[in-house]
Order: sequence, then C-alpha cells, then structure tokens
Amino acid sequence: MHNVVISGTGLYTPANSISNDELVASFNAYVQQFNADNAEAIARGEIEALSESSSGFIEKASGIKSRFVIDKDGILDPQRMVPRIPERSNDEWGILCQMSVAAAHQALERAGKTVADIDGVIVACSNLQRAYPAVAIEVQAALGIDGWGYDMNVACSSATFGIQAATTAIQTGQARAIHMVNPEICTGHPNCRDGDSHCIFGDDATG
Repeated sequence: MHNVVISGTGLYTPANSISNDELVASFNAYVQQFNADNAEAIARGEIEALSESSSGFIEKASGIKSRFVIDKDGILDPQRMVPRIPERSNDEWGILCQMSVAAAHQALERAGKTVADIDGVIVACSNLQRAYPAVAIEVQAALGIDGWGYDMNVACSSATFGIQAATTAIQTGQARAIHMVNPEICTGHPNCRDGDSHCIFGDDATG
C-alpha cells in the first residue's frame, strides 16, 4: 500500500470581503424597515418586531470578524440580501470551475507538480451548481489534466470525504496523485434576514 501525503495546498479568495460592521449596517437597515412597515401588526401582537444585531454579538457568537464574498453589493442591499451571480454562457468556465482552477494552480506550484503528474480530479463541495456534467470535468479541461474526474457532495464534510476518496485511490494504486478541490459559494445558503445565522458564511476555494 502506498504512503499518501498532502504535497501542496492552494487557496482562492474573492476580491471582495464584508466586515461585521458592514453586515450589521445592512441587516439593521432591513430590521428598521421591516418594523416600520409592520408597525401596526406588531402593535396588535400579530407578529414580533425584529431585533437589531451588532458586530460584538457576531464576533462573540462566531469568532468571525470578516468574510470573503463573491458578490458584496447584493448581500449588503437591504432590499435583496443575497449575492448576484450572473449566468454565464456555455462557452465560459463556470464560477466553481474558475475558483477551483485558481486554487489548483497554487496547489500545483507548491507541490512542485505539473498537470501531467495528476491522474484525477475530485471536486467536493456542499452546493454544486448542477448535477451534470461534473464540475470536475470542467476543471480537468481548464487545467489540461488527463485521467478521470468526478464531483462529491457530502454537505459540510465534503472536503474531508474528498480527501479520503483521494487517499484511497492513491493507496490502492488507482492514481499517483489526485487534485481534490473544495470550491464553496456559501453566501447563498443562509437567510440573511435571520439575525442568528446571517453572519456565518463566506466564499472561497481550497485545493
């Protein structure tokens, strides 16, 4: 059985980030508008008034001070509060592929490997943009990697399951080296109008 090591790692982070102060300002603007629009129903006890958040609460509850995001404006717009991710044409790489490739280049460089050394690609993440064709096939094509590729979705454990699958493939002689990448666009997951969870997620890719 072959010994397996992580020979290199890569990280892609979007250009934009949102601080707790920025996130709180947007959330509190939404809360104030909601309470104003529903003042009569709140007074009658039909619905509960929303409570404002604070940067201190977010940091104490989560330890988070800032998060990288694919789209800042859409998340911070109190009338929207979800990221805007434009649809891409079929002749463009998808956004998960773009993120994965950026992380892959860094991982390959740090590992001292070329695409010729890689026998397979595993894309493991909590929210794939489509069921098929696999995002891993896109990543293979973008990087020029031969061999096989497939996607995995194991929710929050996707990256750990991806590493385990890559390890098993190498241990059993199915591959010499695997590129496992974990591209995550998580800012579309939470309800940004919920003060308990709107602060948790950001976006990035690791390879």
